Amino acid sequence: MVSNIFRLLSIGLIGILALTCGSKKESTALTDGFVIRSGVNVSHWLSQSDKRGDTRRNYITNADFENIAAMGFDHVRLPVDEEQLWDSTGNKEAAAFELLHNAIQWAIAAKLRTIVDLHIIRAHHFIADSNPLWTNPAEQEKLVNLWLQLSEELGQYPNNTVAYEILNEAVADDPEDWNKVLNKVISELRKKEPGRVIVIGSNRWQIPSTFPDLKVPQNDPNIILSFHFYTPMALTHHLAP
Repeated sequence: MVSNIFRLLSIGLIGILALTCGSKKESTALTDGFVIRSGVNVSHWLSQSDKRGDTRRNYITNADFENIAAMGFDHVRLPVDEEQLWDSTGNKEAAAFELLHNAIQWAIAAKLRTIVDLHIIRAHHFIADSNPLWTNPAEQEKLVNLWLQLSEELGQYPNNTVAYEILNEAVADDPEDWNKVLNKVISELRKKEPGRVIVIGSNRWQIPSTFPDLKVPQNDPNIILSFHFYTPMALTHHLAP
């Protein structure tokens, strides 16, 4: 329930800079576009979790989204993993996609926006020693395809309710590898959804110091830049395993 959300929150997502928003206090009604100010991760549910079946179904419910909205938040970040949404042969896991749609619909009903974050894929994990995403063109094409499938599923939702985060905390030895993959995914998505807000971060865990290396798509007004800030680790990861 909602206590589980906050117990398992990633404290790192404390800063989001929206290129499409000014610093003034705009209304955050869903009619105003994808304007966000404060939100929380719905973590360890469709990502970084072994929960399946009724345990997963009951772990997060509509009541959690209602409580998040009642606390004054205006959006949720919803991490999802490839292994939850697709099996090892690439077939969609119907039960997981049902929960994904449920979550978005619960958020809309509660007047919350949703950032769908592709958190972990089989070819990339943000704490792995090596990631084949950067060296294997087939894995890069696979990431593009995963997002095209997500677009087919989620494109039905209005642009002011759902945004896409391409990949959580890319970690490449060469920042150009991330720029290449990121811009390829965005280029293909834009053919289908030119108005969808897309969230991107810089290489190496989205830390602020690597932003100078990030190549943001030019002339695209529907981009949000996201940074993760963990300093001091003793505070942000207090009691974390």
